[in-house]
Amino acid sequence: MDEIGQKLRDARIQKGYTIDDLQQITKIQKRYLIAIEEGNFDALPGDFYVRAFIKQYADTVGLDGDALLTQFQQDIPEPQPQEYAAQSVENKTRATRAEEASPVNRLRRYLPQIAIAAVVVVAVIVIYVIMLVYQSGPKQTIPTDSESVAVSSKRSTSKTSKSSTSSKTSKTSATSSSSKTAEKSSKKSTKKSSKLDISVADANGATQAVTLKNLPKTGNKLTLGATGATAWTSVIVNGSTTWQGSLTSGNSQEVTLPDNVTTFQVRSGNATATTIKLNGQSVDISKGTSIVRTITFTADATESEGSQE
Repeated sequence: MDEIGQKLRDARIQKGYTIDDLQQITKIQKRYLIAIEEGNFDALPGDFYVRAFIKQYADTVGLDGDALLTQFQQDIPEPQPQEYAAQSVENKTRATRAEEASPVNRLRRYLPQIAIAAVVVVAVIVIYVIMLVYQSGPKQTIPTDSESVAVSSKRSTSKTSKSSTSSKTSKTSATSSSSKTAEKSSKKSTKKSSKLDISVADANGATQAVTLKNLPKTGNKLTLGATGATAWTSVIVNGSTTWQGSLTSGNSQEVTLPDNVTTFQVRSGNATATTIKLNGQSVDISKGTSIVRTITFTADATESEGSQE
């Protein structure tokens, strides 16, 4: 390794630079920097570049480039006068900086950001147009006057026909009115008699019986709730548990009963806090003191047959 190259290398290492760092700072190719450190000046493009590269290398690592060139003048080839003046590193560096500072290069650097902003603007415009089209959808057509005239003419025609037949029906209305009155009264009585009737017996220890009259065949629903405390409850139909769970105070659970059910049970772990409704009608199970209780609901077979007829 040449003495001047060794001195430059030691200064670089002391400065904490790698060859790659030096290449980035000086813009001198890495192979030329290695050739300078090894004293292989023939690898450089010309005698002028030898002196220019050594001076720039020295100035970068904190040495006096001019003093270094003077000290090792006998080891460094002399360049031809003005041979590479136009190609000097300093001139090239200035040209490179001027090129980087040009408006075209600046525009190229910011081109990706400009493209992204343009895409966002276009997307916002498209969304806005779609919203306008959606909001201005097809409006309902207003009936024309001809249609209203047609309707009014139909009404007048129907009124005329009704007036012509009113005389005919007046005779029969008196006869049928009495039969309609009797029919309405019979329907009312049927409705009254078909209303669900719930009869709750006093609790017998841990059991309690509830008799149901006029229980519908379908659509029966139990609503279980709890007041003042938590109550564990379950619903048993035909020996199988349909639902079970704990109800906290103020909460309720609705259970749909199977069609054609005639008997079912409600078991409660806290009967004094449990509330029961059947088809929206309250079932009063307060006639008892047992906490754990099984309430058995049984439909009256006679009433069920009558309601089915």
